[in-house]
This record gives sequence, structure tokens and C-alpha cells, in this order.
Amino acid sequence: MSIIGGIGAGLSGITSGMPGPGIETGGEATGAGGAFGQILQDLTAASQTGDRGIQDLAVGGSADLHDVALSMQMESLSFDLAIQIRNKLVDAYQEIFRMQV
Repeated sequence: MSIIGGIGAGLSGITSGMPGPGIETGGEATGAGGAFGQILQDLTAASQTGDRGIQDLAVGGSADLHDVALSMQMESLSFDLAIQIRNKLVDAYQEIFRMQV
């Protein structure tokens, strides 16, 4: 499998629609924590793919420079997306915490 194919497989959860809190998917209710956990797993997979590409390129393997650069950019974008989602979750928590009951 090429580096690009590995990234595409690793980021499938990020690019597909994520279920919101309490939305039924496949018979089970998934919360925002489960969706964010999946994003973190996809981010880890993208990071590992990028690291393998860099190592392969460094030792003179068969990695293509273009594929490695693209995989590193995909990893960076995935990380930025995860940070933005985390920030939105923290903002939502703080807003709920400020509500008067």
C-alpha cells in the first residue's frame, strides 16, 4: 500500500460525517467522546504513516519525496482538525458550565 493510500484509509473517520451526541449509528448510541476518540485514532494512524515514510526516505528506501511531503501535510491538517474539534468541545463544556440552573 502506498503512503497516500494509508493516509486515506487512516482519515476515513475524519472525512466522513461524524455522528453528533446521542445519534444512533448501527444500533448503538455514540457520544461526542466516542467520535473524538475515533478522530484521535485516525490522527495516530496518519502520524505513524508519515513517520514510516520519513524513515523510509531517510534510509534510501523506495519512498517518493512527493508522497512523503504529502503525507506530512495530511498529518498536519489532521492535527489541526483535531485541535479545532477539541477547542469546540471545550467551549461547549464551558458554556454549559456557565448556565444557571
